[in-house]
Amino acid sequence: MSTSKTALSFFLDSLSFLPNLQAKAMFWEYGIYEGEKMFALACDNTLFLKTTPETIHFFEDTETKAYPGSKNTAPVNPDWVENTEELKNIVNLTLAHMPISKKKTKK
Repeated sequence: MSTSKTALSFFLDSLSFLPNLQAKAMFWEYGIYEGEKMFALACDNTLFLKTTPETIHFFEDTETKAYPGSKNTAPVNPDWVENTEELKNIVNLTLAHMPISKKKTKK
């Protein structure tokens, strides 16, 4: 199942506090970026954040991954989508502890 445009729009609205927010289609799902950093994924109508050692303890569900084989992702806690300030805090903490995404070189 892929993420609907309605769900993606809802996630982007929830993250609208980010100035350089964009979503990029990838394999019927979406990578969500702040500038050069991919910090979230929209998969199966669920918003997943990348996790770091500094943020993993904030997540209620650390077992569910964005897709099979996915590393360092967890679904956002349901109350974070309703509480924009809490979502903003965890996203900013996530971004602060993530490296810039590596650019792929063409062969």
